[in-house]
Amino acid sequence: MVREGRGAIASQPPQRPTNLPGRREVRAARLRRVSLEWQDRMSERSSGKTKTLNDGSVATITGPAQRSFSTIALSAGFVLTGAGTVMLGVLLPTLSRRWGLRDDQAGLLLFLQFVASGMGAIATGLNRIRAMAIGYGLLAVTLAVLALAGARAAYGAFFFYGLGLGMAMTSTSLLFSDRWGDDRAAKLEWLNFAWSVGATIGPVGFLPFLRWGDLRWLFAMMLALSLAMFAWVVLRERQAPPIVPALRTGAVGRSSRTLFTLLLLLAMTTVGVETTLSGWLTTYSQRAGMHSLAGAALATSIFWLGEMVSRLVFSTRLLARIGRRAVFQWGIWGVTIASILVIAAPHPWLILAAAGAVGVFVGPLYPLSLSYLLELSPWGWFFSVGGLGAALFPWITGLISAHFGSLRCGLLVAVAAGLAMIGLNALIFGRLQRQNAAVSG
Repeated sequence: MVREGRGAIASQPPQRPTNLPGRREVRAARLRRVSLEWQDRMSERSSGKTKTLNDGSVATITGPAQRSFSTIALSAGFVLTGAGTVMLGVLLPTLSRRWGLRDDQAGLLLFLQFVASGMGAIATGLNRIRAMAIGYGLLAVTLAVLALAGARAAYGAFFFYGLGLGMAMTSTSLLFSDRWGDDRAAKLEWLNFAWSVGATIGPVGFLPFLRWGDLRWLFAMMLALSLAMFAWVVLRERQAPPIVPALRTGAVGRSSRTLFTLLLLLAMTTVGVETTLSGWLTTYSQRAGMHSLAGAALATSIFWLGEMVSRLVFSTRLLARIGRRAVFQWGIWGVTIASILVIAAPHPWLILAAAGAVGVFVGPLYPLSLSYLLELSPWGWFFSVGGLGAALFPWITGLISAHFGSLRCGLLVAVAAGLAMIGLNALIFGRLQRQNAAVSG
């Protein structure tokens, strides 16, 4: 409607354009733009038109010798993160005694470390090298705080310590996935084998420091190793030419989203079982009758030894021969049964055998879950779901143990997680079968 006369004003509202792009189209365009920017930088770098990139972009090593050196160094870093991840679980009996912690308070320390580890995974984006440098830097700073401040800063220090672990581990895993592409399943098994090496030798390596009674030297040693990895990442990995991660711009169907969610839940429960047993095995073995600290820590080492061996075995062509699905099924059933045996074992030495069996069966499950998830998304945020399982399950175990006055009751959490994994496995591969049948039909 228009008002006549002097200074007439049109009151009809302007028409909204009908060809505005939708939310999905905007997201796809943004991803395409990011991918093109990476490709432009690659072509400029290869033609020598720009200076050396030192911005911490996702990197690959072009020469075979350089790639081998990088793989060895980053695998060594993963050994360090493996030892660093289990360190709190091994030290927990000593720290609880010195600091007067109840089981629920000790479980809170585990919770803070692992929930922060999940947050570190969220903080890791496409800039893998920068995230890796920040991760190792955080490890160095928090270890220095633990060495100097001790119990006064324990809760905050272990939170940021877990944040550093999460960023270092997630960025390294994503970097390996970017470099190896279709062979990522076996390479992730190898990388997690390196992590298991650290988790296996860590408890044994920590024993001399526990006997001396001064944990500051242990924190100082871990600090020096973290600084060495920080220096390698800053001085060598940042100098490598970047590659383009596989950004997927196509629309994801409802079926794929459901499959992705189920895989996330499976990864969360897998890590939950792993961290619950590894975090509490030393304490549980000691209460079950393994009076020496060395014998109690041995249970954790045997657990990680079993996991290390299984990951080494499945980092070879054997994985392709057996098939990921078969490894999943046998592993999940084995984890559940072995977790029951850990609780039901009448003698502490039988706990050692059951702990090794759990390690063997749980070993390949998390890397295989990652290989499926990385086929659907190149972003690292979903690593945080594993961190969520690592945080919640040991914490809930401590709460149940404190409530009932029995750590054996608390460890029923691992059994419940194993049963949940059986159900998730059936749903995941049943859906995959239907999808494959629909495609072939």
